[in-house]
Amino acid sequence: MDLSDRHKRILKALVDEFILENRPVGSKTLFDKHDIGLSPASIRSVLKDLEDFGYLASRHTSGGRIPTESGYRLYVDSLVTMYELTLKEKQRIQEEYLKMQFKLDQILKATASVLSSLSNAAGIVIGPAKNLDTLKHLELIHVHGDEILMILVMRSGTVLNRNFFVDQNYSQEALYQISKYLNENLRGYDIFEIQNTVVPKLMIHRDGPEDFTRIAPLISSAMTPDNSEVTLYIDGFKNLYSNFRDEEEQLSQVLSLLDDQGFLRGFFSGHIDQDGVYTIIGKDGDQFMSGVSIITSNYKMGEKKIGALGIIGPQRMDYNKALPLVDFTSKLVSEMVTRISK
Repeated sequence: MDLSDRHKRILKALVDEFILENRPVGSKTLFDKHDIGLSPASIRSVLKDLEDFGYLASRHTSGGRIPTESGYRLYVDSLVTMYELTLKEKQRIQEEYLKMQFKLDQILKATASVLSSLSNAAGIVIGPAKNLDTLKHLELIHVHGDEILMILVMRSGTVLNRNFFVDQNYSQEALYQISKYLNENLRGYDIFEIQNTVVPKLMIHRDGPEDFTRIAPLISSAMTPDNSEVTLYIDGFKNLYSNFRDEEEQLSQVLSLLDDQGFLRGFFSGHIDQDGVYTIIGKDGDQFMSGVSIITSNYKMGEKKIGALGIIGPQRMDYNKALPLVDFTSKLVSEMVTRISK
């Protein structure tokens, strides 16, 4: 619905005021505290229109109005004034990473903490899906008999050990030649690409070591990652108790969301491929998210999108600051993850 500038101006002022004070906003408050340029009677008329359009709701007949999910949606999409993080805030974020030893799990854990502390909400980070992590080095080692150990060193710093069994004995020298051939051809590809594209092409070309084509299907199959191992980093439960202090039902709802790691993995994984910052407000995301907002963005290793991060909090959050916070942090994490992968 196309709103006039007057309607947008008053809706923005009301949402800003409600986020700040967490109580219904009336025409007198808007007239006294915001330079709207309208009389209280005109403001009341516009508020009535906004309520009729579904952007505002009244808790009590004479007690002012609060934004609805539709009101928040319009506010975030069209009316937010993006806050510029101060140099001090940016330095604070960067200092958290300087404490790390440039290990992926430490970086992601610190990210959840940074998002939580600066947003006063819960910070969420989902680690890279194992099949999106790119290969840095591979080694095949003969264990005994028909058992072979495959060691995969990924660019994220993760080391995966996979054991598989063959139908004949291979010497360690033969395995060394196959390892060398694979490192020359697989390095820099993710597991999905290796299994579905690269290994099949190598088997067709047949220009590798003599034993490669016999063992290649077993190597490819053994690489299959267990994506249930994807790590979830959560920080800031205490902030939620503060934010939902007077709203026990919504607090219970958001805590149950955070407790359902399967839901969070699925939700954030669904935004890995989407560039930019996304805001999901209430039932936009799930029927159980009433009263809750999630702001999310992905992070990358080089140009490859490998994970997602964001914040979960009340719909009454400071979007002006939260949106640029998530945007800045995702770009910084991408730089860090790319640096440690080289």
